[in-house]
Amino acid sequence: MLRIGRSQVAFRDPRADLQTSSTALGHDLQSNVELTVTQRRVLVALCRPFASEFGHPATNQDIAEELGYSVEAVKTHLRTLFRKFAIGDLPQNQKRLELAERARRLGIVTDRDLHEHIPT
Repeated sequence: MLRIGRSQVAFRDPRADLQTSSTALGHDLQSNVELTVTQRRVLVALCRPFASEFGHPATNQDIAEELGYSVEAVKTHLRTLFRKFAIGDLPQNQKRLELAERARRLGIVTDRDLHEHIPT
């Protein structure tokens, strides 16, 4: 998958299915997730530790402190993000990691986002 701005280009082996001439769509990618400004801020804060080589998702407390939100507000936003990104039945820590990885893989959260200063 190659992302150019908001466009995504997927390459596939043309020999894989000679019967089909239509373009395959990546419906499972969830790249068209619409986020509120607050949800995006929470998502970027969750991913911010990935700016280092051995990053891991930020804790609810870390996110709350960075953004000036309550821990309960962060939890509420994360539950909404899990739903929007179709992240289901996983243990909580794995959900957080999967959400951060999807956001990064899909280009919803970029390296530039992770290094920008968050205004308070």
